[in-house]
Amino acid sequence: MPELPEVETIVRGLNKTCLRKKIKKVTVSCPAIVQPQNGLAVLTGDSFINIARHGKYIKITAQKGTRLIVHLRMTGQLFLAKNYKPDKHVHIIIEFAGLPEKMYYRDIRKFGRWVIVPPKKEFADYINTGKDALSITQKEFDILAKKYGNKALKAFLLDQTIIAGVGNIYADETAFILGVDPHMPVKKINSQKLLSAIISVLKLGIKNKGTSVSDYITSTGARGNFQNLLNVYQQKICRKCDTAIKRVSLAGRTTHICPRCQKLKTL
Repeated sequence: MPELPEVETIVRGLNKTCLRKKIKKVTVSCPAIVQPQNGLAVLTGDSFINIARHGKYIKITAQKGTRLIVHLRMTGQLFLAKNYKPDKHVHIIIEFAGLPEKMYYRDIRKFGRWVIVPPKKEFADYINTGKDALSITQKEFDILAKKYGNKALKAFLLDQTIIAGVGNIYADETAFILGVDPHMPVKKINSQKLLSAIISVLKLGIKNKGTSVSDYITSTGARGNFQNLLNVYQQKICRKCDTAIKRVSLAGRTTHICPRCQKLKTL
């Protein structure tokens, strides 16, 4: 599933290319992905004026007031391309006037969703998450770290109702750069060091245009680069010390730990 750095990379790319371009045609071949199912028809003749992000969600605002939330879920890909031949997994195509590229939404498992936000509702009504991991203040984070102090670090990071945007990849990498076992209770970790580590890992992921270990591609259809810098996630040996990586199940997810670099210690 694309996490915060992957979604941020896509949002930045789309903002550079398709803002204020008139939408001349919208084709939906899998209406079940869209809520309501005919909701995207309203975009014809309109244009996007803002594309933003909260956690793993994309928030789109059109000039005439239509607001749209896109959640890529497990295998969703959102990209711009010209001379691209869509396969059976492309479910939405948006064509722009004066732009050779079309916007494609491709999703092998069809778990992603495009939701039209009704006029009397807000984005927040459809995004059931906590504060964005790159927007939260230290004070806000301290309160959460204290409230959920008994949670294991990995469980705390994955819980989108606490903070939004960190998934399995960046949770494992955050625990690694902290040098702690992800089973460690949050209350035993200095909250300033923890937030600093989260931000550092996420920003490094954004700098390298995300992690392409499965289906993720950027808004141009390219692969990210952060997979080449991973210390423990899906690694056989630790990038730092060459120790064999231990794989365990934690918070319902496969978790990668270096038994030498990461300890159950108060930080």
